[in-house]
Amino acid sequence: MSNKYNITCVFEDGATSHFQSSAIDTIYSAALRSGLTLETDCREGACGVCKAHLSDGQCDIGDVSDEALTDDEQEEGFLLACQARPRSDMVLEFGYPLSLLKKEVTTIEARVAALEPVADNVMRVVLESDAAPLPFLAGQYVNMTVPGAVPGRSYSFANSPADNSRMEFFVRLLEQGAMSNWLRDGAKVGDTLSVQGPYGQFFLRPARAGQIVMIAGGTGLAPMLSMLEHLSQQDGPMPKVVLLYGANFAGELFGDERIRQYGDQVSLHQVVVNGDDAWQGATGFVTDLLKDGLLDDAAATDAYLCGPPPMIDAAREKLAALGVPTARIFAEKFLPSDH
Repeated sequence: MSNKYNITCVFEDGATSHFQSSAIDTIYSAALRSGLTLETDCREGACGVCKAHLSDGQCDIGDVSDEALTDDEQEEGFLLACQARPRSDMVLEFGYPLSLLKKEVTTIEARVAALEPVADNVMRVVLESDAAPLPFLAGQYVNMTVPGAVPGRSYSFANSPADNSRMEFFVRLLEQGAMSNWLRDGAKVGDTLSVQGPYGQFFLRPARAGQIVMIAGGTGLAPMLSMLEHLSQQDGPMPKVVLLYGANFAGELFGDERIRQYGDQVSLHQVVVNGDDAWQGATGFVTDLLKDGLLDDAAATDAYLCGPPPMIDAAREKLAALGVPTARIFAEKFLPSDH
C-alpha cells in the first residue's frame, strides 16, 4: 500500500488548500481527486501552466520539457504539478489566487466575424457567439479548434474582459501550420469553430502605486492589448505603463494606433531584430531596451512578459538586476505550434 503524503497548497491571495497524495499520484491528479482543480492545460509537462514552487518537501519532478521548466527553475525549486509526484509531505506555492480556480472552463461555438491582416505575418481574428460570453481575466487565453480542420490551438484574448460579447485574437501565420493554412486559404466570415477556456495564470493583477512595464515579442502583444483596455476602463486615472515591443522585422509590428490612443499614459518603445533603410527605430532584441533609468521606481514596478522563452528568460534576469521584485514579474511563454 502506497504511503500517503500531506500536500499543502498556498496561493497568491494567502488562501491554502490541503489534501493527501500517494507516491504514484501526480500533484494535479491528487488535487483533482480532492475536489481542487489546479490550473493546467496540456497535462503532459510541455506548457508550464501548472508551475508551482516547492517551498518544503521532496518530489520526483517527472518528465518535463525545457521550455516548460528550465534547469534554472528546477534548481530554484519549481515543478510542474501535472508531472511531479511526492516523496514526502510537501508545501507548494502557486502564483495565482485560489479565487481563480472558482471559474469554470467552458466550451462554446463561435462564428468568425472578421478576418484582417494587420502585419506581414499576423491575422486579426474576431469571433462572436450566441452563447453566453466567456468570463476571463485580462491576459488569459483560450483553446481554439476548427472542426475537421485544426486541432486545439492556444490564443490570448486581445479585448477587454468588459467587452467580451465579441472575442478578438491576433494569430501569427506560420509558413506551415494547421491554423495558419486555414486562415490563409480557407477561413471566411461566418465559419464556425469551438472555443474553450479561459485558461492561464498570466493575468493583470491589481495595480500597485508604481508603474507597470510590459514586454512583448510578436503576437505576445495580444494579452498586453487586453490589459491596456482593461486598465483604461477602470475608475480613476490609468496607471503609467512602459510597453516594450519587439519583432524580427518592421513589417511584423502591429497595434501602433491602438496603443497610441492612450496618450502619455503608455510609453511605447519598439525594436526589430532586422532593420532596413525604411526602419528608423531601434534594432536588436526587445530586452536591450531594459536599461538604467527606464523605470521610475523599479521596486514598485509590476512586470508582464509575453513572448518566446529566450525573451522571457532574458527579461526576467534584466528586470531583477534593475530591482524589480521577482514576485512581481509575471510571464507567459509563447510556444507556437509547428504543425
